[in-house]
Parts: sequence; C-alpha cells; structure tokens
Amino acid sequence: MNVHDLSLNLAEALLRTSTQEPPEKKNPTKTPFTVAISREVGALGTTVATELGKRLDWPVYDQELIHKIAEEFGRPSVRLRGLDERPVSWLEEFLSNLASEYHVSPTAYFKKLVGVVRGLGAIGKCVVVGRGSNFILPRESTLRVRLVANLPDRVTAIGRLKGISDKEAARFIERTEQDRVLFMKKHFEIDVTDPHHYDLVLNMSYVGVEDAADIIVHTLRRFDKRRELNAPREAETVAVG
Repeated sequence: MNVHDLSLNLAEALLRTSTQEPPEKKNPTKTPFTVAISREVGALGTTVATELGKRLDWPVYDQELIHKIAEEFGRPSVRLRGLDERPVSWLEEFLSNLASEYHVSPTAYFKKLVGVVRGLGAIGKCVVVGRGSNFILPRESTLRVRLVANLPDRVTAIGRLKGISDKEAARFIERTEQDRVLFMKKHFEIDVTDPHHYDLVLNMSYVGVEDAADIIVHTLRRFDKRRELNAPREAETVAVG
C-alpha cells in the first residue's frame, strides 16, 4: 500500500497501535521525515506547502485536517472552523453548546487534532500546515519551517485571496494572527513567533514560492543525510524523495 494514500483515519489508528510494545527488530527503520510549516497570516503557507508537496510527491495536510477530524466526530466541517487555531473561552463554549446540536468541545477537538498529527508523523513523508504541528511532532523526524512576510505584502495577499479591501485584510490579519498566537500559548506554552523554535525561517517578501520550495527540499535532504551519517552502522536509513 502506498503510504501517500493512507487516510487520516488510518494515521490515527497507527497512533493507537503505536502505544503497544512493538516487536524487537535487529535493524529498525527510522521514521521518514515530515515537514511542519508554521506561517504568518498571508505569508503564503498553503501555496508553499502545495508546491513542496508536488516536488516531493508528498501529501499536504492543511484544511484536510479539519475535514477529517469533522468526519471522525460525525460533524460538518464548518462547525469546527471556530475551533481551528483559535482559543475558545468557557463562555463561548457554553453558548455554542446551548446553540448547536453539532457542538464539539475545544478539548475534544484538540485531543483529536494531536492524535491525527502524531499519526501522520508516524507515517512520515507528508507536509503539515500549522495547527501546532511543529510542536506536536518529534524533532528527530521533523523539519520545522516558519514562513513570514512584511505586513504590506500579507495585506495584499489576503486582499486578493478573499476579495476584500486592504483595510479589511489588515483587520483580518490582526485578528487571525492574535488567535493563532493565543492558541499556541494556551496549548503549548510557547511564543509561536520566536524564531528559535524553527530549523528554517523564510521571509516570503524576498523569497519566491518556487525558491522557498527549493530551499526547503535542499534543507530536508541535508537533514536526512546528516541523520544517515550519524546513524549506527547496523541501522537502516530512509532516503528523502
């Protein structure tokens, strides 16, 4: 079976089975790398991830994460968008619970999200956009990338994407960025904007999408080569690409 065709449901199933003691192997295979992309709002995170996925022939998980988690809960995906990368107060949760038969608690959503992302990391060879994946996945098998861009360029990008004015785009960026920062602080107790959390930081105001994908692929292969050189002689290694 091609691991690229594995569903997120299977990824989560693999996570559950991974809690059991695996049989001892004489030549254990290292987990293939995953690329986790953190991004500022309007820094072309999904665009770069898509280009990267094409070059590596790896699946990309962005909004697909929400759709699959919604399937797991048996809820319309639109009902989970209010939980996606944003903190939810107890009052919002209470009112949502009263108002909707499709209510999913933020705690249940986050646990499911962590399980799915970890399951994808156990399979490897994929690109995950946002959702704290940089801090959920193990460092030894994850290339952690942060994409940033100058505010005017991000305003332009969001304005074009959503068909709104610059003023509306700026407000959207400020609100969404604040939600993401608070989401990360709440669940991971980190400052997502701190560059020390990442292996690679690219300013998309000066680096084109194709160049960004090239740089990430090159860095990924260097990481894989370094791991191969540092591995014990008897261990098998997995090549990237």
